[in-house]
Amino acid sequence: MPWDDVWTGDCLKCLSQMPAGSVDLAFADPPFNIGYEYDQYHDRQDADEYVAWSRSWMEEVHRVLKPTGTFWLSIGDEFAAELKVAAQHQVGFAARSWVVWYYTFGVNCTRKFSRSHAHLFHFVKDENNFTFNAEDPQVRVPSARALVYADKRANPTGRLPDDTWVVRPAADDSWVLRPQDLTEGFQPTDDTWYFARVAGTFKERQRFHGCQMPEQLLGRIVRVSSNPGDIVLDPFAGSGTTLAVAKKLGRRWLGCELSEDYTRAATERLNAIEAGESLDGPADPIASAPSTVNGRKLETGAFDRSRDTTDGDADKLVSQPTAESSASPRAAGSLRDLVRDAIVESFYSAHEGYSIDWLIADPRLQANFHEACRDRGLIGSPVDWNRELLRIRKTGEFPKRRPINKVHVADEKLDLYSFAAEIAWRLANDKFAGSSLDEIFSDPSKATYFDRHAQHLAPKFQPAEYRWAALRLRKVSRELVDEVKRYHFVFRNRDFARYHSWRRFNPTRLANVSGVYLLRNEAKQPLYVGRTIDLGRRLGQHADCRMVSKAVEHLSVICDGDLPAEDYQAAFKEDLVRRYQPRWNVNLVGLQHASTAVRS
Repeated sequence: MPWDDVWTGDCLKCLSQMPAGSVDLAFADPPFNIGYEYDQYHDRQDADEYVAWSRSWMEEVHRVLKPTGTFWLSIGDEFAAELKVAAQHQVGFAARSWVVWYYTFGVNCTRKFSRSHAHLFHFVKDENNFTFNAEDPQVRVPSARALVYADKRANPTGRLPDDTWVVRPAADDSWVLRPQDLTEGFQPTDDTWYFARVAGTFKERQRFHGCQMPEQLLGRIVRVSSNPGDIVLDPFAGSGTTLAVAKKLGRRWLGCELSEDYTRAATERLNAIEAGESLDGPADPIASAPSTVNGRKLETGAFDRSRDTTDGDADKLVSQPTAESSASPRAAGSLRDLVRDAIVESFYSAHEGYSIDWLIADPRLQANFHEACRDRGLIGSPVDWNRELLRIRKTGEFPKRRPINKVHVADEKLDLYSFAAEIAWRLANDKFAGSSLDEIFSDPSKATYFDRHAQHLAPKFQPAEYRWAALRLRKVSRELVDEVKRYHFVFRNRDFARYHSWRRFNPTRLANVSGVYLLRNEAKQPLYVGRTIDLGRRLGQHADCRMVSKAVEHLSVICDGDLPAEDYQAAFKEDLVRRYQPRWNVNLVGLQHASTAVRS
């Protein structure tokens, strides 16, 4: 049975071809039968026909689920009751929860209360034997005891969310844990009124499909109702969100979709992501209400991705403004002091004498730091704590208590993998919409993407080594700005004179020869400018890497012996990068110019 695919065709026909007892989790967001314009489906059936059709495909879902399987159904008001009765009393599912998903900015109504919610039914085949990962830290939310009252008795892992889930508009960057904190929601015109606490997620859309679920909402369902490697099924794949989330979270997946256009677009979306990527939307529950301003929560918010926090102005982590925080700067200042002190103490209990940069680079020290943050009751996630650590360091508020251990890596060793760090940095920067190096290393999922590509380019080294090499590359950018200017009159007359065929070139001819080189693709577009102390070894590394060898067709080389001076060769390489703008290089001089412009 081929998994990890999107089948085109009627869901009943697709489901009938699947073996019984093969799926761990099914999520369905079927047409609501309210007249929505789909590509291939008529969404206005007779009520009895619609319920009968729904019962038929739910019976197939029941058949293909394993005995321990779980079924989640998303449905609107019009047929929620009918489909719950059909699933529970006719098909044979056992109901676990009736979740209400609240969202803002629904369609405004003038003759009835505006719709602002959908129903999420949680069914299982066997109510005594099913997957429910209640301890998953990304499913749990902070309790009021921890968030509001700073009670040391609070469970540091939080608690399970309530069964009413709140999602903010896409422009916001926070979850809502307490309904009275959602100032733009629960209006008299809405059809969901507040009686209980809620937790929620983020809303995002694909351009080709206007009717879809937020990734974070699906993330909660996939995490709690399945395990890595499990099979996740969506019989109405649509925009592919369920499948994208399953892939990112390390599950196998299969979707059915009637529309060929939707199938094609969803497949393109899936091909563009990789397992381990972070989900779209805000990832962690963070309170933002007046009633929590004095609580011990980590400040979070909009992250300026245009600059690095280490070698530029500090990126600000901005709290969501509230009436109480605006009126009480002393309270807000006290909160910042509490957060700063907790971050500082967590760092010094975990850093083993090394610098903040090395801690950010070393996954083991990062894990120790994150555990220390949890022990001190900080609300948020490792991403928040890493960002706050860098922000405090940049503001000059970070106290220096003892000498820092220096990390020294010999140039000969760096030469073995620094190029891999640069290419992986550029690939991660492109993948994550211009994320800075600090942003990449602060987010474990982005850092893993960087590590994986660096490992592919230069195997057998540790993540901390690749990350430290990238930080070293960034650090030299200040010196290179002046060097490029100083030697520009020499550089402008120096360039690659000839091209070699990559397929026919023998790297051993340049063994132990230092120099710079340029890789180009078949259309002679620049891919990478590199500098090395051993051209033969470096070009051999490229030949052994499938990604590089598959893309490269032409090679140009300038040996250091052909250059008049050794003291400007690193700057010469950066000048070539600035001139050629290769696809895999990071323009370090350009980055430094950008940060200088921002500071001025």
